[in-house]
Amino acid sequence: MPSRISKVLWHMRHDGLCETAKVVWLRVRRLLASRRSRRTGARDTRPSHGFIEFLNLQPGELVRVRSEEEIASTLDACGRNRGLIWMPLMREACSKEFRVYKRVNRIVLESTGEIRTLKNTVLLAGSVCEGIYNCDRSCYFFWKEVWLRRVDESGGSS
Repeated sequence: MPSRISKVLWHMRHDGLCETAKVVWLRVRRLLASRRSRRTGARDTRPSHGFIEFLNLQPGELVRVRSEEEIASTLDACGRNRGLIWMPLMREACSKEFRVYKRVNRIVLESTGEIRTLKNTVLLAGSVCEGIYNCDRSCYFFWKEVWLRRVDESGGSS
């Protein structure tokens, strides 16, 4: 099995998909660990619905994005926290400081017109998609509050 995984990762890197290779590897490791735990009877202590943290962030507050390892620990087997996916492009923002642009409570899905309600989700000023596949939209990334840490204006984390 490890030889198959390394072949897949090699092809991903070779085809220019380096950003996703690490995320895929983390998911594969998590999947293998869950299979191993089923065989041995050990249980995964993480809740299947994802971690929740209520910071009640408001526009203008200063936050620091947690490290990639901290964020990975909040994700389920599909790389999501309560349904919101962690995108590989968001990795560039890890450990950096941003101001909260606004809270996100509702969004409209362009494909269906469905209105979805989001909880504990914010947009960060300056944290936008730089465009993949030649897209020029510069969309904001959606950030769960559990992926962020409030920063004191004096410079220290709280």
